[in-house]
Parts: sequence; structure tokens; C-alpha cells
Amino acid sequence: MKDIKPLRLLFISFFVWLFFYVQMPVEYLYDGSLFFPLFTLISFITFFAFGVYSLKSKSLRSIPLATESKIRQIIVLFFIIGSLGVMLKLYVGVFNTGIFVAEDTFEKRLENMGQELTGGFVGIIASVLFPFAYVSMLLAIYNYKIISKYLLVIIVLFGLYPFVETIFMGGRTIIALLGTTLLFVIYASYNKNANLPTISIKYLGKIIVNLPKFLLKRIVYIPLLLISVLFVTYSIDVVNKRLTRFGYGNKTFQVWERKDYQWVKFDEDFKKDYFNSNAEEKAKQIGIYSLKHYFAHGPVEYVRLVNHLESTTGYYYGQYEFSVFFKFFRAFGVPLKSNEDMQSIISRKAVYQTFFGPFYIDFGIFGIFIIFFWGRFTKRLYIYSLGGHSQYVVFYGYIATILITSAFLNFLLGSSSYYLFAFFMSLLVFKIWPNNLRIIYRK
Repeated sequence: MKDIKPLRLLFISFFVWLFFYVQMPVEYLYDGSLFFPLFTLISFITFFAFGVYSLKSKSLRSIPLATESKIRQIIVLFFIIGSLGVMLKLYVGVFNTGIFVAEDTFEKRLENMGQELTGGFVGIIASVLFPFAYVSMLLAIYNYKIISKYLLVIIVLFGLYPFVETIFMGGRTIIALLGTTLLFVIYASYNKNANLPTISIKYLGKIIVNLPKFLLKRIVYIPLLLISVLFVTYSIDVVNKRLTRFGYGNKTFQVWERKDYQWVKFDEDFKKDYFNSNAEEKAKQIGIYSLKHYFAHGPVEYVRLVNHLESTTGYYYGQYEFSVFFKFFRAFGVPLKSNEDMQSIISRKAVYQTFFGPFYIDFGIFGIFIIFFWGRFTKRLYIYSLGGHSQYVVFYGYIATILITSAFLNFLLGSSSYYLFAFFMSLLVFKIWPNNLRIIYRK
């Protein structure tokens, strides 16, 4: 994890956004000022950096490494909790929401998205528990040398459930979030268990990242390229199925140019090339455009968001960013804002406003102080992960994914926050679980 520094990830995120933004065959439109939105965005980033720099390694107390037996016990504990959550998820999907047995999965998904607590109380419990299967998988991969191969295979099968569910329902976000986190943890496991030569990627004389040299081997980079191609192909297919579902056809550009949709102005050359293509080529062009738009639209949407909101001091003070946690209390009758209430102040639904947009919705300009402490917390995770502490390595892998996508997405928003809860619980369990606990089986 040494080379995956927080601010380096933020820097990479900006260049990823810029790479896709300059390729877009559109002009992004907006109303209002550009100065104040950019001022707040730069302030968020600056205060996050201050938070990172303000915490020094020597200021943190050292903590002992967990013993191998403790790590194995916690992995099994999380696996049991997570597998129970997976089973409940399957139950809810069949008997409560009906999404796993629906004739049209996408239609059923749209129907459920407009409602709260469609899975009932069992659905809430399932959503809280099943991410532990994924955390158990990450811990097992990082410590694969102390786990039996048979157990490792079983843990991985359950840990991959979120990927299967997301593909089944035609989603992409969770695949990107968990897939990237998994890659970070595999990278950390490689450094821990192999310690082989690396290659450095530099920019302006600065090392951006050190990568294992084995990535240059065909047996490694060909499967990685294949996975990338498959994901792009899958994304294109998802977009085109949605366009077909809504019957856009050749009206796609007209719909997306509207203010309540993408609000862009397409280049005439791109339009001309599109309409002169056959159906297969059209599907490919519009799918690739949509995937690029996914990376490019965040900062523009942030500008639109700040200019649209009336309050500059925030609205919900955490309820919007972490709505899934507050949903748990709403299920018990606590009078908190509903999801419908929170969505009512936002003019543009189902878009990302970078990582920082939801912080602005909740806290306004005062969100810079929350971001400062977020920076300190991130640095804490990073420092302890360098020491090889399993719970911090896997947690930082998750945070690293959030940082490297922060210029265009917010992976903390929505159901992905359940994974945040599981990672926090892993810190607590590792802290209170005794190092020398022995479990004796008696016949």
C-alpha cells in the first residue's frame, strides 16, 4: 500500500476525469456562476489535503499485529455473518421484492427504486449483513497463506455474490466499486506475500505508482485486457437495453440534450457519423459515449448542483450522504427525512456530482470541516495499512477506490454505504477480539 498514497490517488482521479472529458463530443451546459461552485470544490479538495498532511505517523500509537489464529477466526466469523446475509438477500429477492423471479428484471428494479423498505425488515437486516461476506473474502485473499484452499474457495464464492446480483439486475456501479477495491487488496496481498520486482510509472519526474513487474507477462495482462473488454461490452449492452426499454431510438440525442436529462449540445460531426452508421455500429457508438459520459459529467453536475441549491450552509447534515443508515432508524418510526423529502430539493436526479456534491448538499460550505477530518481519517487508515494490519489494508483498499474515483463519482452514496459499515465493524472486531482465543471442539 506504500505507493497508493491518498493525495496521489486524488491526483490520478483528476487526470482520469480530464482524459475522458476532453474526448466528449459534446458541450456541457449550465446556468449561473462558475466561480462559487469552483471555489467550494477547490476548498473541499484543499481541506482534505490539509487533513491528510496534518496527521503524522509519529502521532499515532502503535498497535500489535493480529495473530494468525485471530485473523482466521475473524474471517470465519465474517463469513458466517455474510453468508447469512446472502441467504436473506436471496429470500428477499424471491419472496419480498420479487426481483429475482420477475419476468422483466429491469422493470421491477425501476419499480422498487421509487419505494422505500421494499424488502421489509428482513431486507434491512440482509443489506446490513451480506457485505461481511465481501469483507471476509478480502481478508482471506490478503491472508491466503494461512487459510485452507477449500475454505478460501467457499469464502470467495459467497464474497462474489454482489457482483452476480449487480450483473443480474443490469447495474454497473457496484461492480466498479467492489472490483477496484478487490484489485487494491490483491495488489497489497502480492506485495506482502511475493515481494517481487516492480516497475514505476512516472509523470514529470514524479512516481505515480509502482506496479508488479509480472503484469507485463502475457498470462496476466491478457486476462486483464479481456476483463476490461468484457466490462466495456457489458456496459454498452446495459445502456442499449435501457434505451430500448424507453424507446428512444433515433431520438436519443434529442432526449439527452434536454435540460432535465444530460443537458448537452452534441457535436454535429458526431451526430452525422452516428446516423450514417448501421444499427450495430450505432449501439457501439452510443454505448461508448455513455460510458465516457459516466466519467466526465461529475464536475459539471457539481456546478449545476451548487447553482441550483438555495442554501449555502447545507440541508440534511449527513442524512443525504448516508441515507441508508438513517433508513434503518426510519424503519423503527424515528421521524427523520424520507428519501422523497431529500430528493425533492435536487433538480437533477440519478446523476453524480463528484465525491463532494453530497457533502455540499448536507453541509454546504461548512462541509470543508467535515472533509478535513475525513482527510485525517483516510491518512490514519493509510498509515496503519502500511504496517500490514489486515483490517486497515482492506478498509484502505475501499477508501482508495473512493479517492481514485472522487473527481467523477461518489461511491459512498446509496447502498454502497453498507460496505462502509462492514469495514468500520471490522476495525471494532479486530480491536476487541482477543489474540489468544482458542476454540476447542469436543465430541
